[in-house]
Amino acid sequence: MYRADKLVIFDWGGVIESHRDGEYCLNTAITNLIKHCNNNVDKSNLIEKYFYVTARKLRQDLKEYTWFDKIKNEFNLQCNEDEFYDFYIKEFDKIEYYKDVVDYAHSLKSKCKIGILSNLGTIDKQRLDKQVDLKQFDYVWLSCELKYSKPNTKVYEIVENDCKLNPTNILFIDDVQANLEPAKEKGWNICNAFGYELDNIQRRVEEFLRK
Repeated sequence: MYRADKLVIFDWGGVIESHRDGEYCLNTAITNLIKHCNNNVDKSNLIEKYFYVTARKLRQDLKEYTWFDKIKNEFNLQCNEDEFYDFYIKEFDKIEYYKDVVDYAHSLKSKCKIGILSNLGTIDKQRLDKQVDLKQFDYVWLSCELKYSKPNTKVYEIVENDCKLNPTNILFIDDVQANLEPAKEKGWNICNAFGYELDNIQRRVEEFLRK
């Protein structure tokens, strides 16, 4: 039976795309990208620096740097912007993802509404689309379009305003507990899981749909 009053939302990174050490994951792609543009880069805390620089706001004389400028300045990259993004796309397209999770998400379309809620940059949307076929989802919420990122409470308010469902009829699956806490506070159902834990995801979804 199709439940139009139920919505299952999937995070992307960690739930669909791999963040798991030992697989060709996001951290591998980031490391290869930076090393490609500066082979002498200090590799200590490289991943932490990358995410810190990506997240922070740098301003000088009221002019905001682009994301590429931030990365280039931090890691002393020896490339221009076009070269950086060309390699970025090629390298990040190699990241493994959990096709069985994608297939399962698509299978839920006959049972309930499905959505994607993810923090990502504009450049990453094409990779996400290749992996999951975004038109298959009833809702797509991306931080680069919302202008807010999880766990900012504004993100969860936007989701509720868009879907117009009772919070208790929403299930959100994310690998980061901090991103689930605001959802839990709003009365959503939550599932803290990685994509390689599909059995756990399936059990939680089935339990949610039986309510």
